Amino acid sequence: MTETSPDPSRGSKPEPTRHRWWRVLLPHGTDVLALLIAQGELTVVGFDAFKAWSRGEGHEAAAAIRAADHQAYQARRELLAALQAALSTPLDQEDIYVLSERIDRTLTVARNTLRESEVLGWTPDAHAAKMGDRLAEGVRALVTGFGLLRKAPDEAGRQADLASDTVRRVEHDYRTAMAEVIKLEDLRAAFAAQDIYRRYLAVAESIIAVADRLWFVVLRGA
Repeated sequence: MTETSPDPSRGSKPEPTRHRWWRVLLPHGTDVLALLIAQGELTVVGFDAFKAWSRGEGHEAAAAIRAADHQAYQARRELLAALQAALSTPLDQEDIYVLSERIDRTLTVARNTLRESEVLGWTPDAHAAKMGDRLAEGVRALVTGFGLLRKAPDEAGRQADLASDTVRRVEHDYRTAMAEVIKLEDLRAAFAAQDIYRRYLAVAESIIAVADRLWFVVLRGA
């Protein structure tokens, strides 16, 4: 998976870890799993907005995507600082880090889909609406799985399966959409639609990557 460069729109880098309040008040007690879940919940907010935008709800939904992306990014930075400070964590530090990185990427790819659509002058259609619904449902299942890792890991694995099964249907949606695109006489419109539909497919792939890691975490703890 290709690393993305820091995004200035997400704000400045966090202050050094030594200045974080929890290193003074809770040097060994920060619940990093709770921070991961909090980041995930902000991602769900972002995908609910992406779902709304995909249904044609316009500028307000687009603004909500950007706001949630910024907030989720800041939540990830706080999680990383807490990981750096923690002497022990409820899950392997690498697992928490990777889950955080991958769930962050899902919203980044969704936001970039919005950006590209604006550049191309493309407006969401019925195909986008269907794909957006599936993507939002998949992310919600993932974050539900995060919340079950400590008390019901087997159920967390089932939520990972649900997420994967849901967003894999986006590939079928993509093929259906492309069957209509190739009939378009307007080549500019065809190019724009093809590009955006592929980006929806990329979002689905990023969600599957989180689900795969979630299952790995479940298996590691078995």
